[in-house]
Amino acid sequence: MRGRLWVFMGTLALAGIACAGGATQLGPSGDTPVPTLAPTITPYPTPPPPANPPSSLPEESELRELIYYANEIHPLLVEAGTLLQRDGEILKESEDGNDEVLCDGRLAADNATMKVIVNNVRSISTPVEAEAIHNLVLRSGGAWIEALDNIERFCDTGNQFYKIPAVLKFWEAAATLQDAGNRFWLLIMSQGVEDWVRR
Repeated sequence: MRGRLWVFMGTLALAGIACAGGATQLGPSGDTPVPTLAPTITPYPTPPPPANPPSSLPEESELRELIYYANEIHPLLVEAGTLLQRDGEILKESEDGNDEVLCDGRLAADNATMKVIVNNVRSISTPVEAEAIHNLVLRSGGAWIEALDNIERFCDTGNQFYKIPAVLKFWEAAATLQDAGNRFWLLIMSQGVEDWVRR
C-alpha cells in the first residue's frame, strides 16, 4: 500500500503539455516564457495497514471525530490522486503536437468526476485540526478543474493559448494535493489513530 495514495507523484516527473524536460517554453506568441518544470515534493510514506485492526474506537471524542473524518476523506484523496496520475499521462501523450489525445473524451470525463469529488469533499464535516488539510484538498481540486476547463476550451476553439494555464494549474493541483496528503498522514500518525484509518 506504500505510496498507493500518491502514485500520481510519478506524474510530476513528466514534462508539460508541449515540452519535455525544459525549464521554460515559449508561449503561443513565441515571446512569453512558460515554466514547464514540475514541482518537487517528497511524499510522506503511507503507513501500512495494521496486522490486527483495533476492534473499538478510542474513548476521546476528538479522536473519534478525526477518525470519522479520515475515513471519509481518504477514499476521495485516493480517487483524486488516481485521476491526477492518469491525466498527467494523457498530458505526456500530447507532446509534439499530439493534441487529439487532449480532446478524445478522457480528460472531459475525468473533469466531471473531479467536480463530483470536490462536492463530496465539501460535504464532509471537518474537525478543527484538519481544516488546513481540507482546504488544501479543495484548492487542489479547484486548480485541477480549472486546468481541465482550459483544456476543454482549447478543444472547443483550437486556441493554443488555453494550454498554457492548463499545464500550470495541473502542476499546482498535483503539488497541492501532495501537500495535503503529507499533512494528512502526519496528523493521523501524530494523533496515533492510523490503525483506525482504512487503506
